[in-house]
Amino acid sequence: MGLTAGLVAPHLFSSCKKEKIVPTINYNGSIAIIGAGAAGLYAADILSSKGLKVTVLEASSRFGGRIRSFSANDITNNNATAAYLYNNAYTPLNDFPIELGGDIIYGSDSSLGNITQILSVPLIDLGTATDNYFLGGQVNNASGWQGDSDFQAVQNFVSTLNGNTSNASIQSAAGVSTRAQSLLNSEASNLYGSTYDLVSASGVGGELHLRQHDTKRLTVKSNTLQDILLSRFSNAIKLVLFNTAVTSIDYSGEKINITDKNGKQYQVDKAIVTVPLTILQGGDIAFTPSLPSINTAAAQKFGMDPCFRMIIDFKKNFWGSNSGFLWGGSFGPQYMNGGYNRGTFNSTLVVTAYGQPALHLSQQPGLTAVNLILNELDSLYPDTSGNYPGLASKWVIRQTIFNNGVPQETDPVVTSYDWLKEPYIRGGISYPLVGSTHQDRISLGTNVNNRIFFAGEATDISGDAGTISGALNSADRATKELIQSITA
Repeated sequence: MGLTAGLVAPHLFSSCKKEKIVPTINYNGSIAIIGAGAAGLYAADILSSKGLKVTVLEASSRFGGRIRSFSANDITNNNATAAYLYNNAYTPLNDFPIELGGDIIYGSDSSLGNITQILSVPLIDLGTATDNYFLGGQVNNASGWQGDSDFQAVQNFVSTLNGNTSNASIQSAAGVSTRAQSLLNSEASNLYGSTYDLVSASGVGGELHLRQHDTKRLTVKSNTLQDILLSRFSNAIKLVLFNTAVTSIDYSGEKINITDKNGKQYQVDKAIVTVPLTILQGGDIAFTPSLPSINTAAAQKFGMDPCFRMIIDFKKNFWGSNSGFLWGGSFGPQYMNGGYNRGTFNSTLVVTAYGQPALHLSQQPGLTAVNLILNELDSLYPDTSGNYPGLASKWVIRQTIFNNGVPQETDPVVTSYDWLKEPYIRGGISYPLVGSTHQDRISLGTNVNNRIFFAGEATDISGDAGTISGALNSADRATKELIQSITA
C-alpha cells in the first residue's frame, strides 16, 4: 500500500535470517549516538548487540533521517511541518509506497540491497524500464535519439564518468552544447545532489570507481523504506530519545558532556555524530574544544544543497507505462515513473530536484511550483486537441468543488516535501565540490582522540556517499573504530 500505519508486514519479521551471535565487549562506559537516521540506527544496532550501553539522541520526532515515507500519520498531522505540502482532503491514490526521501536502492548487493534480501523485500528493477530524454523541446527514448550528436555527447560523458579524473565541474569537463546542457545537468549532476556547475567531475568519478557492488537501480514494491528500517533495526529504535536536538558537545573533560535544546545534559564516554553535513557546517552543534581543522577543512570541500521532492498523480499515464526515468527537465531535472511494475495505478510522476532548481521551487508561493512542473511537461507533451495547454494539465488529478450542484475541477492535488525547510536536515545529499579529493571524505570522518566519531553518508569512503548504503557503510566503519578504541 502507498499509505501505511508505520508497521511492516508480518512476513518481513518472520523471514529475517538469524544473525551470527557476537560476543559482548567488557566495557563499563556509555556511548551516545547523535541522530536516528540509517547511520545512527545501524551504529546503535551494532554496538548494543555487543552488550554496550547506547543511547540515541534524535532531534526530530521520527526516525529515518532523510528516509521519509508518506504514511497515514501524515494525513492526521494536517501539514504540521512547513516542509510538507499536501491536501489531506485528497489522499494519494497509490497502491505502492510513496517516498519523499530516498527511494532508489543503488546496487542489489550494496548494504541496503543486502538488507532487502535478508528481509525478502520484493523489489523492482528499474533497469528493465525504458528511459526517456528531453532535448531541444522534444522527448524520446535512446533509440529515438540515435544519431543526435548532442544526445550522444551527453551519454558518452555519463558512461565514462566512472573514474573521471578531470579536476573541473561536470559542466566544464563535459563541454557539451547549449542544447544539451539541461540533459547533462539532469543525468550527471542532479543525480548526485546539485547542479553541473558545482559538482566535481573527478569527485563523482572517483567515488563511482570505488563502488564494489553492481550498478542496478532498484526500488521497493510494497513496503516503505521506513518500514524496512523499522524491521531491521527494531531493537535500536527502542534506544532512541526523540525531540532531543543536541546543541553542544563538550569533550574537554574526562567525560563527554552533551547538552540538548531543552538544557538536559548527558554524560558519556564516547559519541558517534551522524548528523547531516549542513548541521556540521552550520555550527548547530557547538564543540568544546572546537573540532580539529582536519575535520572542519574537509567539511568545506563538500556541498549539500536544497532538495525538493514532488509526487503528482494523473488520471492517465501519458508518458508511457513502460517508462522508467524521464531525464533532462529544467524545473524538474529528474522524473520517475512511480508506479512502474509496482501497482495498478501507474499514473504517478515523482519529481526530484537538487540545487538551484530545488531552491527555485522552494521559493514559489502556493501551488506555483506545481504549475511550473506542469507547464514544463505540457511543453513536452502537447494536447493535440488544443483544449488544454498540454497533456499534464489535461490529465492531472485536481480538487473538485460543486458550484450549484455542478462539479468543477480546481487546483492540482500533489504531495511534496521541501527538504530545505526540514530544520534538522536542511538539504538533500552531500556532493563533492571542485577541488575535493577522496582524502577529504576520509578526513571528514576522522575521529577525534578516539572519543568523538563520525558517521553519515557524507563520511562514507567506499564510494556510496549520498546514498542510504553510504550511510550504512559509514556506521560500520565508525563502530569498528570505536570498538578498536575500547579493545586495543
